[in-house]
Amino acid sequence: MPTPTPAPLRVAVINVTLGNGGDAAIYLGLERALRAALPPCEITIFETQPEVAREAYPAFDIRTGLSSVAWPQIAKGIPARARRILRWLTMRPRLLAAARAWRAGKRDRALALAGSEGPDSFRTIAEADLVVSTGGTYFVPAYWLGLRYLEFDILQALGQPYVLFTQSVGPFDTMPKETLQRIFEGSRLMMLRGEESQASVREIAPATNTVVRADAAFALADAERLAAAKDRVWPETPTVAISVRDWPHFVTTDAEEGMARYRASVAEAATRLVREHGARVRFLSTCQGRPKYRYDDSAVALDIVALLPDDVRAKVDVDRAAHHPAEVLDAYAEADLVIATRMHAAILALAAGTPVLGIAYEFKTAELLGGLGLPHWVEDIETITPETLSARLGTVVSELPAARAALFDGVERMRADAMEAGVLVAEALADRIAAAGA
Repeated sequence: MPTPTPAPLRVAVINVTLGNGGDAAIYLGLERALRAALPPCEITIFETQPEVAREAYPAFDIRTGLSSVAWPQIAKGIPARARRILRWLTMRPRLLAAARAWRAGKRDRALALAGSEGPDSFRTIAEADLVVSTGGTYFVPAYWLGLRYLEFDILQALGQPYVLFTQSVGPFDTMPKETLQRIFEGSRLMMLRGEESQASVREIAPATNTVVRADAAFALADAERLAAAKDRVWPETPTVAISVRDWPHFVTTDAEEGMARYRASVAEAATRLVREHGARVRFLSTCQGRPKYRYDDSAVALDIVALLPDDVRAKVDVDRAAHHPAEVLDAYAEADLVIATRMHAAILALAAGTPVLGIAYEFKTAELLGGLGLPHWVEDIETITPETLSARLGTVVSELPAARAALFDGVERMRADAMEAGVLVAEALADRIAAAGA
């Protein structure tokens, strides 16, 4: 008799936010790396905003993340907030009790505790062969992490092993170190984007199995496109794309003053590009055009364009549409330079074979370009001025001819590095793969 075909491996990817184009690029790179390394698998995505994600990516299997069952994304306002807090206080302990009941073999009890909106997501995670928490930047002090902590509390109560995909994390000075230690050391593997993040983890959770790997989105790069990028030259009439964003978390000044200085700095850079280089400028970012998502980078772009002189404004376009990461990558491939505030705008540009001038709102952008040997191609949003950004722009343009080949050799290494992450996941969870018979 013919050997029966094994069932596909069941993979759950948690903590995903596909409405954010950078997070979508991370997921797509993660998926590419996993499918290249694992046996045939079915991947289920657990979303923080499932309605937004399903609208943007209808072909994906998208479920409500368990933390969003307890803390749903609902309308704003005091009554709505009160309802959400009440639901959190009710559902958080119920979901943890459900996980303990499931582990004790009381599965009907567990599904009942998961509530009317939770059983499908709960069962799928509990029965998954592999659980991977998506990459990104969420273990940082700028954000409330109650929802993330709940996801890992549930996994640990279930006894469900997990891997933390490529992260930037820390600093942890103001964060609950014991909670983070439990999450990090409880993982089979934690991949970090750089040595600074790895050092932060080792300081508070020394038993964590850590490894430094490139961001997952680098897996979207094409080797042939990167090879061709080494021979490109700065043209007489360049095209420059600019990614901007709102940033409310300034440390050295208040948000209003910091954003005003940031907008003026980008406006000055755009002006110099048009007047001194004859450039066409296109504002295009990774988080825009989705009304249900909380950020719209194109709104910031319009504020910047309003600051431009008339002669410059005539050479500047603002793209306000939502785009798939592949579309953003292709658009950046047509540019000669990308000025990137969103880090994944920088990564998609580099993956497209286009050099980047970074504006760092968190250390991850400096970590990225430092890893490519170009730490001075980054401007810090905390200290940015029209003069410093314009000077940085001049440095990048003047250094491009000599730096281009080494830059894209580095990007090719990061592409291979990002793909290897899938192999590391397979090794870390090899017992789960074997138990599934895949």
